[in-house]
Amino acid sequence: MHPVLVELLARPVGWLLIAGTLIMVGIGIGVPLFIRSRERAEAAEAARRDAAARQS
Repeated sequence: MHPVLVELLARPVGWLLIAGTLIMVGIGIGVPLFIRSRERAEAAEAARRDAAARQS
């Protein structure tokens, strides 16, 4: 097997590297998605409040 693959797959440090990379990528993708969903929820809440205020 290629020495780099041995280093990544056969030793604990390689697994930690793979896990850390996945966590960093997950955070990089998850945070913007979370922020977008919260902004949408806040906009919908504001629209509901405005509609309720107009009816009163």
